[in-house]
Amino acid sequence: MTSALPPPAGKLWRRIWLALILALLAQAVVSALLFHWLFFSDPHEAELRHAMFRAMMEAQGVRPSPLRHLLLSPFTGTVLTAVVVSAVTLPLMRRFTRRLEHLQQGVQSLGEGDLRARVAVQGNDEVAQLAQSFNTAAARIESLMQSHKSLLAYTSHELRTPLTRLRLGLETLAAPVPAAARDIAVRAAKNDLAELDALIDDILLASRLDTAPSLSLQRDDVDLLALVAEEAAHFDVEVHGDWITLQADERLLRRAVRNLLDNARRHAPGSTPQVSLTAVDGGGIVRVCDQGPGVPAADVERIFEPFVRLPGRGDGTGLGLPLVRRIARQHGGEARCLPRSGGGVCFELWLGRAP
Repeated sequence: MTSALPPPAGKLWRRIWLALILALLAQAVVSALLFHWLFFSDPHEAELRHAMFRAMMEAQGVRPSPLRHLLLSPFTGTVLTAVVVSAVTLPLMRRFTRRLEHLQQGVQSLGEGDLRARVAVQGNDEVAQLAQSFNTAAARIESLMQSHKSLLAYTSHELRTPLTRLRLGLETLAAPVPAAARDIAVRAAKNDLAELDALIDDILLASRLDTAPSLSLQRDDVDLLALVAEEAAHFDVEVHGDWITLQADERLLRRAVRNLLDNARRHAPGSTPQVSLTAVDGGGIVRVCDQGPGVPAADVERIFEPFVRLPGRGDGTGLGLPLVRRIARQHGGEARCLPRSGGGVCFELWLGRAP
């Protein structure tokens, strides 16, 4: 259930215009009082000035009258100035406040659930910057909601398969079966639980990176060669390359390298991946090459989309490579897939700069 924003208390342009007129009228009163105090507080001087004024008017052929005296007084001049200024500023204020009204309507539409609500950016002032900030925030919210909807839909589909296998395995274990079949069912159940655990872990990390990208990073000085060597040791893989130190989130970098190594092991189980590091200006490149079936040129970008699995590329959670790309981009870099001479592919994790 959504609640609409409260209606405005009154037209802003009217309040500004009225405040301006009142300010100018107050100035007219103060100017008249000050003028009277300076020049007409003494009766003798006042009479002398009135006489001089009448003489000047007669010299110009104008007969003095109370109406002409009023029109030529400082008070009347200030009032007329207030009228002219208010007439000039009224359309300007109306245009300014109309942009604010459009912005308020956009905020109200967004609050009511219209994630496509945007406002026109007019001019190059603070109101235009505010409108641009609103559009950026609205686009970010829409992107997050779409991402979460897609993640929820994919998650519901991906969780169903291991859960179904677990249910069948439990039914097998509940029935009287030979010991060999029971051992197979137990191992399968353990594998399904491990797959569920990995899938949930990837989903939670993807959601956290989507929701608060900047808050997810805990930057520190990281020895990239040592980090990659430690992760590669778990896969009995040697690492060669340059010493690289950069400001990064060690936990996320370990996850990205581990995903690349696990991807190489699953898609090329009969060979040892080649891992190397190359220092570049502003960062470094982690390169993991395998001798698996390779990736068609038309699919080198699709494999970085969530839950995309290509035929012949094995199984997995479908989030490993998308997480690698997100982690790379959060560190100012990129992840890409390149063909390897002799078969297979090379995955490059650029950190600190883009290719």
